[in-house]
Amino acid sequence: MVGRIIVKERWKLDVDSGPAEHGVYKYGALWLAPTFLKEYWKVDPERGVILQKFPMQGIVWGAPWIDKDGVYGATEGGVIRKFNHKGEIVWTIRTDLGDFIAESITEAWGKYIAVQFPKGIALVDKERGEVVWSDEWSPEGRSGQEPTYDQDEKLLWVCKPISEDNLISYNEEGKVIHKITLPDYPTTYACPQIWGDYIAVICNRHIVVVDKRKGRIVWSLDLSRIRYGGKDEDALVGGPRTITPDGKLILWTIDGLYVCFDLRTGTILWRIDLMSLGYTTRDNTAYWSYGGLVATDGIAVFLGRNNLPEGNEYAYNRNRLFVIDYEVGKIVYTSDPKYKLACCCKPILAKGKVIIGTWYKDSENREFTACYYCWEIKGREERRLVDKPYEWMGGLHHGGYGEGYIELS
Repeated sequence: MVGRIIVKERWKLDVDSGPAEHGVYKYGALWLAPTFLKEYWKVDPERGVILQKFPMQGIVWGAPWIDKDGVYGATEGGVIRKFNHKGEIVWTIRTDLGDFIAESITEAWGKYIAVQFPKGIALVDKERGEVVWSDEWSPEGRSGQEPTYDQDEKLLWVCKPISEDNLISYNEEGKVIHKITLPDYPTTYACPQIWGDYIAVICNRHIVVVDKRKGRIVWSLDLSRIRYGGKDEDALVGGPRTITPDGKLILWTIDGLYVCFDLRTGTILWRIDLMSLGYTTRDNTAYWSYGGLVATDGIAVFLGRNNLPEGNEYAYNRNRLFVIDYEVGKIVYTSDPKYKLACCCKPILAKGKVIIGTWYKDSENREFTACYYCWEIKGREERRLVDKPYEWMGGLHHGGYGEGYIELS
């Protein structure tokens, strides 16, 4: 079990327009996507100060990819762009695959960027800025999914917003290696999430776990539909969920029910129902399932999603930061109710700190100023942390987990 933890808010960085969306931590800096500002920010993780801006041609929903040679991102109109670290544009290309609305792009085979659009996926040479191959489809369900590169099998896994053969893998030449039909459409921002020999995929109402080597479904579970926000909705609509470093799958529904499974078998290990505990209400219209959760060093951290108007007990600016001991399924910390609701921004880990961005509208569509929050989390004893990168959802595996980011006594 996790011992006593200390949580301290370190800084807040406002975003003048729209939501404070996804990012990564690399080379000692945060790289963030303040969506409607049509640019990426390089931010000092210690002070929350903007160090540099990288202008894009349109809205940037997803996190950039960062390597020693540049900053890569995608935006509206099928545009993909590379900057060098001075902020100079190296190349810009345009595809015919629709507006980029996913939460991240990814690297594949070390020398390419894989970018998924509503109507297809493109593999782009990082140095030359040329599309090596692409695959197109006509979307039938919700779009916004992200590809995942499997470093072990050297395959690129993709969820497609179609009804048949909607989980597939490609080799480097673009040949399809696996075709799997999921029991449901992959949900809005779903991505294949890898742990060991397994891949987890979130559909609108199903959780599905696949044996990645055999290319077959190991187990799945239908969580049906839920009455929330004044309407019936599929229970899992939203984005990817989180795997822990030791192979637990933490799932949460649109109304704030958190359930932990053994990823291998589907056995339920614990449940935490935030509604029954009084932390949320069915009157909200923001689905908890769009928010993120990060699992590291024995704890799971997430920010609340209440979005009622100001003055209500469950107002958009009365959310809590939660910390769960994921070994036993116990809430070990809740902040005071003083934070704006989390947006889709997946939590970012940076040398003992957790960074989460917020949404910018309440349940009545009244706008407020979004921001990025940063909290420091530590145990009672001071320990030196290793400064290590944190890619979107923890790395190429996209599982939402990492180890050695927060030292707890």
